[in-house]
Amino acid sequence: MNNLPRHNLLLRSMEHKTRGIIFHTIKYGESGLVVKIFTEHYGLQSFIVNSVRGKKSKIKAAVFQPLTLVDLIFQIKENRGLQRIKDIRAMPIYHSIHSDIVKSSLVLFLNEVLYKSIKEEGHADQPLFDFVFYALQILDLKTELLPNFHLYFMIQLSRLLGFFPHGECCDATPYFDLREGTFIASDIELLITLDATMSRLLFSFMNANFDTLNSLAMTSAQRKILLHKLLLFFELHLAAFKNLKTPFILEEILK
Repeated sequence: MNNLPRHNLLLRSMEHKTRGIIFHTIKYGESGLVVKIFTEHYGLQSFIVNSVRGKKSKIKAAVFQPLTLVDLIFQIKENRGLQRIKDIRAMPIYHSIHSDIVKSSLVLFLNEVLYKSIKEEGHADQPLFDFVFYALQILDLKTELLPNFHLYFMIQLSRLLGFFPHGECCDATPYFDLREGTFIASDIELLITLDATMSRLLFSFMNANFDTLNSLAMTSAQRKILLHKLLLFFELHLAAFKNLKTPFILEEILK
């Protein structure tokens, strides 16, 4: 018989409820899925879900689309790499993300950025969770074009990951050093330094918010350059941030 204290046994079998954001899915067997979900209370967790593609399935596969916002109930069991979901449902339900090609392309890109950026460490990060959860709801509800949304999202995400640009873009420091993460006096290393124009744009994004994004004037060519520089910025500061596939899709959509 198990000699563990009764309260420990109760804790291990207790159902846990949390909000979450779907990050990644892999097929498991004929009708199952292994799902990575960034949860509010437990950080990034891996779950196994059985029978999601059958007609009689209680849990439908549609809820596992990239960056779907969910409520889920599961049991935590120690020494198990994959937890089992008891119930999961989309909450709140998106109104436009899955039907708007620009928004759905943005979601695929943001999903890959987040998946490459956030580690599976099993502890909560409330500010990071709140930012992503809130940003996705804004993306869903916005009715105007959002060509700058992904750039602002990445810059603000860098703050929560610990390498937000610091300093000020001014006459004395007009260039941004991607490796050091700060504005500098001269652009000595051209490959990892933004020129004066792109540095000013970066600084504008640093001081913007979701409501002022469309007031930032930039050309499609500048938008493309800044995106590639931000991808390099993330790669210089995150070891696992490499070989993204979605930026090229996004560039085609936002031409």
